[in-house]
Amino acid sequence: MEFRIVKLKFIAPLLLSKGSADYTFIDETLHSDTIKNALFACALHLFGNHQINESFFSRFTLSSAFPFYDQDFFLPKPFIRLNLTINNTSDSYKTAKKKKKLMWLERSIFESECNGRIVNVEDENFSASGKLLSRRSLRGRNVYRFEEQQRVKVNYTADSEPFFTMQMHFEPNAGLYVLVRTDDEFFNTILKPAFRLLGDSGVGSYRNVGNGHFLPEFPEEKLTLHLPQNGNAMVCLSLYCPLREELSESMLRAASYQLIKRGGYLSSVEDEQYMSWRKKSIYMFQEGSVFPAGNNLIGKLADVTPDGLPHKVYRDGQALFIPINITSHV
Repeated sequence: MEFRIVKLKFIAPLLLSKGSADYTFIDETLHSDTIKNALFACALHLFGNHQINESFFSRFTLSSAFPFYDQDFFLPKPFIRLNLTINNTSDSYKTAKKKKKLMWLERSIFESECNGRIVNVEDENFSASGKLLSRRSLRGRNVYRFEEQQRVKVNYTADSEPFFTMQMHFEPNAGLYVLVRTDDEFFNTILKPAFRLLGDSGVGSYRNVGNGHFLPEFPEEKLTLHLPQNGNAMVCLSLYCPLREELSESMLRAASYQLIKRGGYLSSVEDEQYMSWRKKSIYMFQEGSVFPAGNNLIGKLADVTPDGLPHKVYRDGQALFIPINITSHV
């Protein structure tokens, strides 16, 4: 399968909150629904509501943002039992801990797992944090790291309150990328300008102090994933919010997945009085969730409009799936 890719080369720290007002709970993934909503707001600003409407969300499919390092592109670890052998390691407990801590697999390792092939690696192929696994040596490297920053919540009726945030920093030759599936015209005329404006505007929290700004790059060469033609399952590369008819008890029993609660405050609203309003929360299937093949899974655009808001607010759960062959689930 071939995908267009957009590389996000961050020129400032990135702060991804899980919805806590004090930013204590930090996310480690820039999710597909956040990116799509931000692109919609940028496209609306650029082209106006006479050209951009709800159909924008159905014109393309987008993955969540995954790390890259030089020419290595990482993908989320599927929720399956990995066919992974760590050479010169006889300690099964240590091996199990390393596998559990993993979040990201380099593309060739991910392809091997999707095709059910055994992967042999060394300790040095793990990043310093243990979250990334590559064919090359990552010893001593993190690709991205978190740094604590103290901030102050100003309270005009009481003492100001200090609190801490964890900002994500990338190495100079690292960043995030997204997979995109759409037609050439929409990609070139709508998505590219929207990504450029989004890079100038920033993503995540504390954009007003410079966080989350990036330079988008649009490589001519597409990213090719060598996947099984007739896989016995599908793995999700974005957040997935299913239509009711897409779910069944038997399908869920055969699936391996994690759920993630998505909420948060409104942003990019025309009237500032609504900035403190919270979207309705929903649960979605997380990246790496695995479902049995034979089901036509698409997902939906979920209405999360707060009661009383004069315009609609959506969270996109139309997911990007790829085939996979598995022998056993987690």
